[in-house]
Amino acid sequence: MEHGEMTEKFLHERLWQRSSQPVFSAMTSAQTWCRVTLYNPTVVCVDGLYRMWYLGNSSATRTGDMDLGYAESADGLHWTPFPDNPILRTGDTPVAQAWQTPHVLFDEEEDRFKMWFIMSQRRGSADRPLLQQLLGYATSPDGRRWQIPPEPLYPSGRGPCVLKDGPGRYRMWMNSAPAADDDFRAMARFIYRFTSPDGLHWSRDDEPAVVANETHRSIVYPHVVEKNGVYTMWYGCHVDGGIFEIYASTSADGLHWTNHFERPAFAATRDPDHFDGRYTSTPCVIDDKDRYLLYYSARDLGNLYGAGDGTVKVDGDGIYRHIGVATSAIS
Repeated sequence: MEHGEMTEKFLHERLWQRSSQPVFSAMTSAQTWCRVTLYNPTVVCVDGLYRMWYLGNSSATRTGDMDLGYAESADGLHWTPFPDNPILRTGDTPVAQAWQTPHVLFDEEEDRFKMWFIMSQRRGSADRPLLQQLLGYATSPDGRRWQIPPEPLYPSGRGPCVLKDGPGRYRMWMNSAPAADDDFRAMARFIYRFTSPDGLHWSRDDEPAVVANETHRSIVYPHVVEKNGVYTMWYGCHVDGGIFEIYASTSADGLHWTNHFERPAFAATRDPDHFDGRYTSTPCVIDDKDRYLLYYSARDLGNLYGAGDGTVKVDGDGIYRHIGVATSAIS
């Protein structure tokens, strides 16, 4: 498949068949730990078994608590949550507090699962608060029991996506603030490429890979797939009307990117009856033999939710409470 054909395959939304129902939803979950927030899937398939890690809480939106859950699937479409969820809880991080934006890779050479994630903590003064986002790392033999080194790997990040190209060659794309004391809004406008010999010690490129613009005011949660020499990076963008949806950029080398801001790669439906009417976000794309699988977080157009204290609360921007899936055939 030529470069142009690959670009069309990934960027034409009509080639994605989205499921009408979410994979998981906080509104229907039988597990109490994720009945308010439920989002941010990262998925791998090992030996025919699909494994998903995702975030959730049961207190309120926009709080400092967030736990990590785990689920398995035989077909990538129908999922069973692990009965002992959450597998990692708020405060299990070595520094900061909440789990955010996990990315899991199965290292075939080492026969281990590796996870890069963000630990959030607030610091600074009352008149200039700073939400610090620290890159963390963990390893696991089975995807459920994790060992977490005590020190963060990098002081500024959001939404890591890591590819391993062989021994001593890791690449990561991640949101990062240009300066150490920049706030979270600056971080959400820049995606950088990082390189590492071991997945632990990272060097950031001098220039960002992708930058937000006036119409796409943020570019967050990058996910990169390489196929036949073509790199595609999906990420979420804020656009007019309070809508957030998935766009993409393409590259021949992973360094120089062509943005495709003229249309979303996977739009929010804007339909009040759809679970993904307001947001499609945190993309995770799996190259799965004869198809691609796109997992994503979703917000519907509702603003009300039941908080953990038994009250009904309002979140005017909507609630991350669904995980969706879409498929696209490989021709």
